[in-house]
Amino acid sequence: MNSGFSFQQTLILIKTEKNAYLIEELQRHMENGESAADFLPQMCRGSFGIYLSGFLQYMDLSSALSSVTQIVKEEKEEKRALIKGCLYPCLLLAGMTAGIFLFATFLLPVMLSMMNSMHVTGGADYEAMRVWIRLFSAFTALCAVCAAFIAVYATRRNRIEKTYRAIAPRFPDSLPVIFASRDFVRFFLECSRRSISTRQSLQILKRIEGKPLVALIADELDRSLMEGASFEHAMSSPFVESALSRFIHLAALSGQCDSMLEGYLTMSKKRSEASIRRFSTAVQLFSYTLIGIVLIFVYSILMMPMNMLQML
Repeated sequence: MNSGFSFQQTLILIKTEKNAYLIEELQRHMENGESAADFLPQMCRGSFGIYLSGFLQYMDLSSALSSVTQIVKEEKEEKRALIKGCLYPCLLLAGMTAGIFLFATFLLPVMLSMMNSMHVTGGADYEAMRVWIRLFSAFTALCAVCAAFIAVYATRRNRIEKTYRAIAPRFPDSLPVIFASRDFVRFFLECSRRSISTRQSLQILKRIEGKPLVALIADELDRSLMEGASFEHAMSSPFVESALSRFIHLAALSGQCDSMLEGYLTMSKKRSEASIRRFSTAVQLFSYTLIGIVLIFVYSILMMPMNMLQML
């Protein structure tokens, strides 16, 4: 379509055995005189269809498809990087916690029983340490479960807006504010690339389903503009990251809005990658440290009978 083919011609060109049924269904809708905005979003899966439904109200089909494709691609890359960077250290921490708890529950009592049968002193101290190990493991697991539960509850679609309104003014430039600002810029930049006015772009983003924080920021900015504020001043909102406000200020001075917003997304991506690396390193270091402590503890228990025999 970007090369000048119409939607109907494009369907014929991309038709294969695997997608023949879908192509025929699309052609049937077109033959019935329906517009793409009426049937195409419902035939797309996941967020692609949701975003496409909003963009088609203000853009032509080719522009809407290009914008949504770019946004979904960036979101998938971001999600893939987040999972890749955080999944391993989190699984390592969970496995370490479970392993230590099982060790303190099943293996350590056997080792302490052997110490007592050999009349080795210090068994009471090791028994107290066993209790503390179990308590620490259980406490770590409980904290992780509670944190996960709170995060899931606070980020549910019907709660996330209230959560964001509570967090953003109190913790400016926190991770939720950074992620929400980056999402907003990703959508706003696609509108700007299509030469859509700022006001109309905000109207589009206010109605984007599936992105409540993007809609919230767009609504706040639109309200400020309606009150007579300039776009540059409206971007000083507590719901927007301060770095984004500075980029918008530079964009207003240079007149290069698109390039500035692209620069902000690049900077934000690099900061996210650095944050993921720091988190991964910290969790792995904590896990390896605990594993080392447990190994030293086990080694000391195993060596105590040997030390006693050497003293005889």
